[in-house]
Amino acid sequence: MAILNGKVKILSGYRVTIPEEVRRRFSLKEVDELELTVKGNRLIYKIRNLPEDPVAAMLGITSGERRELSEADEAVISEVEGKMNRSGK
Repeated sequence: MAILNGKVKILSGYRVTIPEEVRRRFSLKEVDELELTVKGNRLIYKIRNLPEDPVAAMLGITSGERRELSEADEAVISEVEGKMNRSGK
């Protein structure tokens, strides 16, 4: 998956706007919730509700029914993050 880099401004009330490309890629809606993690000087946001098939939704193939992350999903995400941290990416 390509990594998207960009920048956002902090607006009044300490609000930030998620770029349109990211909102479309993950089918984010205004009522969706993100989980915030702080690692050193990085703010990491995780999507708590993903489409039933996140890959198909990212490709625009499906409307993407929403679902909660399972323990298996969390384990895979954790493993990938660990590998990325070890590789310096």
